[in-house]
Amino acid sequence: MNRRVRPAAPRARLLPALLVLAVVILGFATLMVRLELMREGYRLSELSADIARLHEENRALRLRAAQLASPERLRTLAAKYHLGPPAAGQVIVLR
Repeated sequence: MNRRVRPAAPRARLLPALLVLAVVILGFATLMVRLELMREGYRLSELSADIARLHEENRALRLRAAQLASPERLRTLAAKYHLGPPAAGQVIVLR
């Protein structure tokens, strides 16, 4: 009984190459996700600083508006421009 010896089949190179390619793609995707996460973190901190700055600006503008509308200031300006209370008949009330 002679058995024929088959030559050893060449090892498949496709599967290891695909595995290496999959690992490289997975590593690259992970890197890109982390990079985008870092960018968004910087953007978020920049927006937080902008919000704080705008809150401060809003507070300053409200303070300035209150100062400009103060009764003492308006009385001073009224006297400067010779303004007084309205005469009788100048005020009309609509209902």
